[in-house]
Amino acid sequence: MEEKKQSHISIMRKSQLTKAAYRVVSRKGYYNFTIKDISRETGLSAGLVHYYFKDKQDLLLNLIREMNANIKEMLVGELVKTDDPVVKIKTYIDQAFALVEKEKEYFHVIIDFWSQVNRNNRMKQANIKLFQSYRDECVAILKEGIQKGVFKEMDVNYMSIMILSLVEGTMIQHFIDENAFNYREYSEKMSDQIMNIILKK
Repeated sequence: MEEKKQSHISIMRKSQLTKAAYRVVSRKGYYNFTIKDISRETGLSAGLVHYYFKDKQDLLLNLIREMNANIKEMLVGELVKTDDPVVKIKTYIDQAFALVEKEKEYFHVIIDFWSQVNRNNRMKQANIKLFQSYRDECVAILKEGIQKGVFKEMDVNYMSIMILSLVEGTMIQHFIDENAFNYREYSEKMSDQIMNIILKK
């Protein structure tokens, strides 16, 4: 019983520290934060931070895994509401575009992580898994739509990459320059264009 309680406390502490890391990295960036910053953010000692995470990189890798899990959970929570692949793919696209408004800090963090992929193999592998999970979800919806006869026959792997490229590219441009275009208007147009490409007439 005591062991179970300790395990529960450990999970809660790790989650608390990871959330603090998310806030700190979004403000200060990948390079500019320290374990002491996490300690101050949570009110916990630096020693306790080191107890749960051996170093800064370990903490950041845990952060990217948790970000991935949270976003996937949010998406799956919406996708399970329907059996219609047309509604599913629209939801998938809309949820992805909505991240800019729902999870603005996410982009501060994820862009910093992308800058590490050529220098840090563990970070590269974490990002590979992140993008693979996005593609896998998209491919599954596209395959279901083809099987049900509502989507055209297509190369689902290519289409998943194209969809993600449109969405991610638009989000990054908006993130860098919010005044470049009307994000909501353009994301709706792109969503409609994707649907026109994949839907059977």
